Amino acid sequence: MALDSGRIPWYACLMSEYISDMYDLCSEIAKARDLDTTLNILVKSITAIMGVKGASVRLLDEKNQTLRVAAAYGLSKSYIDKGPLVLAENPVEREILGGKVVSTKDITQEPDVVYREEAAWEGIKSILNMPLMAGDRAIGIIRIYTSEPHEFTPEEIERLRGLSSFGGIIVDRAKLWDEMRALTCIAQSISSTLSLEEVLQIIAENAARALGMRASSIRLLDSEGKLLEMKAAYGLSSTYLGKGPVELTKSTLDRKCIEGRCALIQDISKDAELQYPDEVVQEGIRAMLSVPLKVKGKAIGILRVYASVPYKFSPSEIEFLTTLASYGAIAIENARLYEHVKNEYEELTRDVWKWYDWGSRFPNI
Repeated sequence: MALDSGRIPWYACLMSEYISDMYDLCSEIAKARDLDTTLNILVKSITAIMGVKGASVRLLDEKNQTLRVAAAYGLSKSYIDKGPLVLAENPVEREILGGKVVSTKDITQEPDVVYREEAAWEGIKSILNMPLMAGDRAIGIIRIYTSEPHEFTPEEIERLRGLSSFGGIIVDRAKLWDEMRALTCIAQSISSTLSLEEVLQIIAENAARALGMRASSIRLLDSEGKLLEMKAAYGLSSTYLGKGPVELTKSTLDRKCIEGRCALIQDISKDAELQYPDEVVQEGIRAMLSVPLKVKGKAIGILRVYASVPYKFSPSEIEFLTTLASYGAIAIENARLYEHVKNEYEELTRDVWKWYDWGSRFPNI
């Protein structure tokens, strides 16, 4: 039986339109293979679906406790480049990250709006803020802007909530793509050299940079398996690096890691498992994540990253560092074997040189 389009309820038409918009958005997102592209598609689609002036996504930088603009559409570059929002100075943003939806009908009537003058110059009148969620974790804020004063309806809020939920899923996926690419690049860099010193430094430096951490280090077990000696570091002072080796008997945290477990401290001030707690605090370190470097199931050392603020490491960050440690441990072992063979060859050459003609001329071998 044919349907009479004139009798289809208005909300059914809206739902059909929304489903069509979401299908188009999914089709576009499926082509993206990195975070920037994904976010740019998202804000452009949100602007069109919501029928507004523009949209933006601010992602949460948990290490620095700021919100930075990661993508925007329909807004000028000068407005986008206003700078990050420091959470400690913006209680409204903290409430949004806590799950609250905040709308402003007319920014000219709201003196507490952040960057109110800049928004007025931009021609913005109303703003709707929605938390960007990845599962049960807030990872940022989605904002939409109108050029006329507008009171957002419950239907509009629910529509943006649905887009935000979808956005959180795809942003998490895009971050995973970026991490996979980073691991590939790091693996290529590691495989480009057989120098143990270079391998260690490549791993340490890329661990901090890929995760956006303040610093990183690699400690390897000594021949007796009792000390962890610093072999490579990035972002740490010479004073901190010179504090001495870690004795496993004096560091509960490092013993756990050498036993094969991931060890993390979210807030150094509340933890007593370290051998050098005072030096750690003086260095400005507030959180750390440590994973074992294992070869054939046996730990040979520890890869560690440091944050300058109390920080809750995400499962994806822990998995990334663990995977990097697996690549790194194999590269370290290969570099060690190469240096061992190289040293033996050099010793053999010297022995032959001494043996043949008492060293008067080099043997033709």
